[in-house]
Amino acid sequence: MRPQIYKVERIGGGVLAVMAKPASEWLDAELAALAAAGIRTVMSLLETREAYELGLAREADICEGCGVEFIHYPIPDRGVPPGVPSFRAITKRAQERIASGDDLVIHCRAGIGRSGLVAAGVLLHCGYGVQDAFALVSKARRVAVPDTAEQEAWLHEHSRSIVAR
Repeated sequence: MRPQIYKVERIGGGVLAVMAKPASEWLDAELAALAAAGIRTVMSLLETREAYELGLAREADICEGCGVEFIHYPIPDRGVPPGVPSFRAITKRAQERIASGDDLVIHCRAGIGRSGLVAAGVLLHCGYGVQDAFALVSKARRVAVPDTAEQEAWLHEHSRSIVAR
């Protein structure tokens, strides 16, 4: 079973994508399907407790077994990142991986709020403005992102610091 992947943008040789969380009952099959589809990096924004509650505690191990890098950057549901320096680092790392040829998918619970925020953050490193980045992710996801006004305001407020060299 392959989860629905929403391709946001090609960046260099790779693709930035978002998705909802993988299904716990088909976790092995879904992560193997992502690997077979060319996904080389999975970034989960679920908090550790949330991942356990959703049956995704083994996601990192299964990704490793499939040859997929797993990045964990927890953000509270409907919340904002823990800080600008860590957000800058994780979004820059993602942008560099994608530009070098990796297809990278970001997920939270529904693939809208936190995923939309982080995907837009990656796009800031590619020269997009905040509104254009959110518009591009919204178009790909087929729903308005991010999920909350707080998430949108956070990226607007910190966008200059995020892309500062």
